[in-house]
Amino acid sequence: MTTSRTTATVSRRTTLAGLGAGGLGLALAATARPASAQDAATDLSTHPLTGTWLVIGNQSTPTAQVAMPSHFLADGTVLVLASPSQAGAQGVVFQTAFVGTWEAAGERHGHFTAVQTLSDATGAFLGSVTLEGSPVVSEDGQTFLDDQSTVMVTIRDPLGNVTQELPGAGTPPTTATRMGPEDSGFPASTAATPTA
Repeated sequence: MTTSRTTATVSRRTTLAGLGAGGLGLALAATARPASAQDAATDLSTHPLTGTWLVIGNQSTPTAQVAMPSHFLADGTVLVLASPSQAGAQGVVFQTAFVGTWEAAGERHGHFTAVQTLSDATGAFLGSVTLEGSPVVSEDGQTFLDDQSTVMVTIRDPLGNVTQELPGAGTPPTTATRMGPEDSGFPASTAATPTA
């Protein structure tokens, strides 16, 4: 009997980055569910979560952070970009962006669920990662925080069987800054400016 080892390809780095992205969604799930992306009457254009954000997903230490540009659209769709590849126990694993839907869960809260697919260097499908999160937007609308208390990362094998569930509770929070034409969302650098 052969045992599949595809779940070993999802590293702690990928999982924690996913938890970070999931932190985005934590704030959104704090209240009752008013509508979904499939509800034609839902207009999320005025919700403070709508827009483009630079999410900083914390990993195992405060100095190990991953930048994940994310877009919450007014039609209820969400796109979270993570690193396109990672080194794992079985070599390089390629991963898509997280694609899914979000809904308002309060005046400044939202909840999202998004899926990422995984493949190896030969193109073989390795499974998927589902990320749920609930971000809360600040009063000024320029940042948000997901404290990870309701984040869940679900890893599935190529047949769709759940192989692992990783709650975000107890992990570092995820933060994000609204991006703009002259603002990438990155904090001001404290490093010395290079000279010519």
